[in-house]
Amino acid sequence: MQYVTLEPQIPLALWVPLALAAAALLVAYGLAARDRLSRGRRAGVMALMTVALALPLVILLNPTWLERIPPPEGKPVLTILVDYSASMATRDVEGGKTRYELASQYAAEAARELEDRYEVRLRCFADDSSPTSAEDLADRLPDGATTDLAEAILDALDADRPQGQAVMILSDGIHNAPGGWAPLRESVAKAKAMATPLYVKTVGGQTEVRDLEIELDRPREEVAFVGQSVPVVVSLRTQGSLTGKTRLQLVLGDEVVEQRDVDLTSGGETQETFMLTQETSGLHRYEIRAEPLPGEVTPMNNTVGLLVRVIDEPVRVLLLEGKPYWDTKFLIRTLAADRSIELTAVVKLAEGRLLQRQITRVPATGGSTTTDVPAGGAAEEPSDASTLRDEQWAIRQDAAEILADAETLASYQVVILGRDAEVFLSDEALLRLEKWLKQRECFLVCFRGQPMSQIPQRLGRLMPVRWTPSRDPQHFRVKMTDSGRRLRWLPAAADDALAELPPLATTARIEGREVAGTLATVASGTQERNSPVISYLRVGMGRVVVVEGAGMWRWAFLPPKDQQHDETYGLLWRNLIRWLVTDVELRPSQRMALLPQEISFATTDQAAADLIIREEYLGEKVPEVELSGTSLTEPRRVTPVPAGSEPGRFRVVFGPLPEGQYRARVVNAAVQDDSAEAAFDVRPSDEALKVEAKPQEMKIEIAGPSGGEVLEDTDPRSLADRFEQHLVRTRPERMTRTTAWDRWWLLAAALALWGSTWGMRRWSGLV
Repeated sequence: MQYVTLEPQIPLALWVPLALAAAALLVAYGLAARDRLSRGRRAGVMALMTVALALPLVILLNPTWLERIPPPEGKPVLTILVDYSASMATRDVEGGKTRYELASQYAAEAARELEDRYEVRLRCFADDSSPTSAEDLADRLPDGATTDLAEAILDALDADRPQGQAVMILSDGIHNAPGGWAPLRESVAKAKAMATPLYVKTVGGQTEVRDLEIELDRPREEVAFVGQSVPVVVSLRTQGSLTGKTRLQLVLGDEVVEQRDVDLTSGGETQETFMLTQETSGLHRYEIRAEPLPGEVTPMNNTVGLLVRVIDEPVRVLLLEGKPYWDTKFLIRTLAADRSIELTAVVKLAEGRLLQRQITRVPATGGSTTTDVPAGGAAEEPSDASTLRDEQWAIRQDAAEILADAETLASYQVVILGRDAEVFLSDEALLRLEKWLKQRECFLVCFRGQPMSQIPQRLGRLMPVRWTPSRDPQHFRVKMTDSGRRLRWLPAAADDALAELPPLATTARIEGREVAGTLATVASGTQERNSPVISYLRVGMGRVVVVEGAGMWRWAFLPPKDQQHDETYGLLWRNLIRWLVTDVELRPSQRMALLPQEISFATTDQAAADLIIREEYLGEKVPEVELSGTSLTEPRRVTPVPAGSEPGRFRVVFGPLPEGQYRARVVNAAVQDDSAEAAFDVRPSDEALKVEAKPQEMKIEIAGPSGGEVLEDTDPRSLADRFEQHLVRTRPERMTRTTAWDRWWLLAAALALWGSTWGMRRWSGLV
């Protein structure tokens, strides 16, 4: 279909004066020719001149031919996506059907009714997507491990579809694919850029799931020393109206180490603490199991794995004290009683006279047989040969040489400073100490606050707190912060009763620094509340810890009414040392460490581990890692790849693995090197547990940003109406435009007209 329109090239307001000027010209010409031409000739000349004068006006009107372009051949595309993940098996829609049954029925009905108007494509999706048919949808089971809406949308988009396209999504909206919402937002933005609206229909509701889940508070593994008791906190969470009693078991291999009955609360959380003690070094895999309860949706999360790496190597500790104090006496006794610690204590007795006491472990066949002395009482007989201790005494004269000697300092992992430590902290010693902290994974502990009356600048910048002198002694009690509680240094009862223990004293006001971590604060007293009591600061590869306040020895010498907290003092110090030396990637004796990124992966996750090798042990070729497991027919070898630019750091990617238990070990590592070994579990995803439909997310994250809408009913005609409205908005009528002066014959006619007019005037004798 063609038609002509006028598109003036000058404003319409100028047309009146132009027309009047042309009319005046014609009148003037007619008056001039009245006496010289006959009536007939005059009429012909006037007609030609009228046409010649009108022609420029017509040119300025710019007549244009418009021709409608027919739309592309073919039908618009409507892609229907049906979610078949495990959460769609929930029966919470009308008629007792599953979400998937309702979604597949609606998809089949829409395909049947709209196939005359659109090219309807059916696709199903969970962790991936694929084409399907109405018959296949009816036969499929909703058992997908995850819901990946982002990938499903991308797969549904057709890059070359000029007829127009739209996507309808039938899902409960539980997007739980790796990467979170960022990939989904990117796919929705791509659909928006391609003018493809996403129409969503949320299937399902706020269904209550009855389930019991147990969880640990450790992301990787627990590290302990031989013979040391380590608290492991287990959380039992219930969903829905699930109550009763379950039996909780701690299992090592096939042996039940401990079991207890636990009362559960509906929709709440219960915590239980197991104390683990291992007498043999190596990597030990425990399981904590809870018996399933009637009505649970699944028992798969009633078991959790726990890896305990037990170390049989001493922690070398150097304690320096400027004067004999009760605090020093009780701290030495507590550390000496720990089988994992080899202690060297140096106490200044007088000017130029220092008493050095060295307590080390010895084999069962040699050395003296001084036994352990517990923190709270008399000596006990050793339980085995590994508790034998060798104790040596010596008198030293030069205090400054202890820290100034680089070789001596390098032999210790932890240095503990008491008060009046000026005699040990010469300028050379401070320089060595700072270098020791920054270049090695070593630790400095100030166990009674300010170690010197005047803190030099070099030492002050290493401290996590600053001190302001105070005239009068100040007394305060202690409470753990949330960060401190998460470390599980103390049982829950002792943690809560910490503020009831005897107060500590200080003669300085403590000021925290923003970059410091705080594990305990002031609970009450003259000190400002929340002022740090146990704080730390990372310095290079090391860490500096300040334990503020004197008088902590009274915690180890409690009156009879508080005897239930008698172990608090010993637990606090032993776990502080354990936290320092185990919260590192590489211990001093380790050449490498293989650490799983999680202790439990889902079947849809990329199972991976970190391999860390000391730079001095890096060879030309990175060693391979061998993976074995209950679900593998034979071991698999993986080559680590560099992780970042830091030398010695590698990532070992095992990829998605089937459900089971796995162990990984560095190939050709020494048999006794348990740091070259890692273990982890692979479990099914929790798709069937988190089944609460997400209509708001479907609306806000998908429908709105793409230009689509939320479908409230199940009538396919409603979807068709919305799609047609979108096509009208996004596909306006297309036309081809051809101006009159682009046609050659019009130009030829105009030239002929002007030539005829000029010829007529010459023939009539008019110039």
